Amino acid sequence: PEARTQARAAMAAAAEARAQAAVARQHAAREIASARGHMARGADQMVAGAEQMREESVRLRDPAYRAEQIERARERGETVTDAELQALSPRLATRADELERRAVELRERAARQPS
Repeated sequence: PEARTQARAAMAAAAEARAQAAVARQHAAREIASARGHMARGADQMVAGAEQMREESVRLRDPAYRAEQIERARERGETVTDAELQALSPRLATRADELERRAVELRERAARQPS
């Protein structure tokens, strides 16, 4: 009788452990899905940021826009030159490309997350 009692207790403990493991697996699956979603949204934000950088790069090619930016900087007590703004334009475009590449990598990592 004592062995049966111990066996029943062991079976009950094993069933409880299986139930807890199932809950843990479900929780982990939800967390992974949530992380995938966060990564995808982060990639979207990176792409949007890259697009803004490209737009600014294009605007900086316009002499009138650069003059406006120089005046705004002056109003803030800052100094920026036309040459600095001209040099910034291609750097922004390059950084935008790099940011977009990182966004693609982030999306790929998100897609590789186990389900």
